[in-house]
Formats: sequence, structure tokens, C-alpha cells
Amino acid sequence: MSRTTSDPGPLAAWPEEPENGSDGNGNGSSKRGRRNTVAERNTVVMTAKTAPPSLREYGKYKELFYNLTLRDLRSKYKRSVIGWGWSMINPLANMFIYTIVFSMLLKIHPPFGIPSGINNYALMLLAAMLPFNFFQASVMESMGSLVGNQNLIQKTYFPRELLPAATVASKVVSHLIEMGLLLVAVVAWGNWRALMYLPFVIVLMAVVTVFGLGLAFLFSIGNVFYRDIYHFSGIFFFLWMFLTPIAYPFYLVGGGLNGNPAAGAVLQAPRYIHVLGHALSLGTIFKLNPMTDAVLSFQAFLYNGQLPSSSHLVKFAAAPTPTDLHPLVTSILVPSNVSWGDFAYLVVWAVVVLAIGLKVFRKYEARLPEEL
Repeated sequence: MSRTTSDPGPLAAWPEEPENGSDGNGNGSSKRGRRNTVAERNTVVMTAKTAPPSLREYGKYKELFYNLTLRDLRSKYKRSVIGWGWSMINPLANMFIYTIVFSMLLKIHPPFGIPSGINNYALMLLAAMLPFNFFQASVMESMGSLVGNQNLIQKTYFPRELLPAATVASKVVSHLIEMGLLLVAVVAWGNWRALMYLPFVIVLMAVVTVFGLGLAFLFSIGNVFYRDIYHFSGIFFFLWMFLTPIAYPFYLVGGGLNGNPAAGAVLQAPRYIHVLGHALSLGTIFKLNPMTDAVLSFQAFLYNGQLPSSSHLVKFAAAPTPTDLHPLVTSILVPSNVSWGDFAYLVVWAVVVLAIGLKVFRKYEARLPEEL
């Protein structure tokens, strides 16, 4: 069976399949093999549907996965003068625009990082925007992975989930570079505690990757059957971004500390909306969004220099500020935006979405050759 394709790069280390055109005496019959090619491929695809690939079978295709990921990385900035520099130019351009609009024109003050002492809008924004951009790009770019590899899917069998997974893997590489540069920036700004919490940052990145991979499976398989999903996704993620506290601090909706606690900070009250006679906290509503906990966790590690709390109140040592009433106050309780319970909530979302994404993908992947 021929495996010729217009893109032979990923197929360089293709695992061998059993010969399908032999008779009872072991003699090959190329004519019969050609005649039954379509039926045999459909049989293989149906087998993949009823019996999901095992870890051993995935291992056979590890070089294919590596080559697909490498192809995505090379093609992203192909024939570009700046090349990989665009991976930082785009978020820096967004940071510049958001800083002008939200920080300078709308006069939104960034939160005071406790205990890091950082009070910088650009660093607050990047600590949240880079993970969300990675999450969004992983899902949106993976939507075209099945449609763009139509010839590969129709000509030979392999675990189809490798295609969106390779796209997500290529985004992980870009994200690691971006987060590495951000880590250098926050340490240079004075938050050396971010180095201590680097293992937690890596774990958090892995959780967001799992969440994005689950949605990548759902969106990529859905885009094959309904191409409107691709156009709708741009609006969907635009709304999702502004319903996540990225360009504005969380205290504006959920309440919290606004300013330096050692210099007369203001405790911002949470905002409420009234629905059918019931007052609902905006902070609680925003917390239903799992990406809210994701970006707040990144800000806790990289901007504040703290771990999530066991509750939503954290005690920090503060510089002594003698007053007539409290001359010996050296510590304060401040609201924490994220707790370990919030982190667990994000992990549950990531695992459940991945399980659902894989199940839906495997249910419909047998129809990919005919739909494409």
C-alpha cells in the first residue's frame, strides 16, 4: 500500500504496517491489494474507533509526533525576517496598547504585589496575558490541523489525535520561551521569589496545557463537520478574554486591596449585580471561569511572589508604620485572589475537558476520511 504524500517530512519514520494483499499461500497480490485499499483503510479506522490506541501504539508514532511538531514550529515564521522575534513582538505590542488604554487613559491602578512589592501594570498584564494567549492559540490553531492534513488522513492510518496534539506541543515551545523572558523581567524588577516558585509555575503551565488540549480535540473535530466553528471561535475567545481579569486587576470586580498596605491602601469592596431580585457577586461569577483561577495563579507566583492560600486571607509581614493608635503593628491580613481550592477547581476542569475532548474525538474520527 502506497504511503506517498505531498508532505513526506512527518512520514520519514513511519511505522510499518502488515502486508494486506497476500493470499492463503503467502503470495502477494498487488492488484487485489489495490482493489481493497479503501476497504482496508476503513477497517483500520473503525478499529481505532472501537479500540482506542494504547500507550504502546502511541509510542510507535512518537517520531511522527515529533516531526509534526517540528513542522509546525518551522512553518509558523517561515520566510519571516524577524522569525521567532514575533513571538514576543505581538504580546509586547498588545501590552503597549493595553497600558495606554487601561493604565493611562482609564487610570486603572495595578495591584500592589505582596510580598514582592511590584507595582507595575505591564508586568501584571504579561503575567496573565501570556498564559491566556498560549491557551487561545493552542485551541484556535489546532482547529485547522485536521482540515489542513486532509491528504495525510485519507491516505494512511495513524492516531488522528496526534495532529491537534502536535499543534498544542508547538505552542508549548513558544510559551516556554515567552515565560522564560517574563521570569527574567520580574526577577530584575525585584521579585526574586518567582525563582522559588518556578516548579509551581511549570505545574500550572502543564494544567493549562491539558485544558487547552481537551478543547483542541473538541474544536478540531467540530471544525471538520461545521466550519462555522472556526469563525465563531474568534468571537468566543474575544469575549472569554474580557471575562477574565487580564487587562484589569481582579479587585475591580471581586474586591481586594488597592494600593500599598504600608502607605494607606484602600480595601476595594466587591461589586454586585442584581438578577431577579438576587444580588450576585461579580467576583463569584468571574470565578466560575476556570481561566480566572489560572491567570490569578500565574500572577500570584510571578507578580505577587506568593503561593495560593488555604483560604482567601493571607498574613504578611509589613514594614513597621508606628501610629498613635497601633505603634507596634508589623503584620497585616490581606485578601488573596486565589486559594488552593481554586487551583484544584482548575485542575478538575482541565481533566474533565480532556476526557470529554478525547471521547468526542474518538467517536467521530472514523468519519474523518469521508467528511474531508
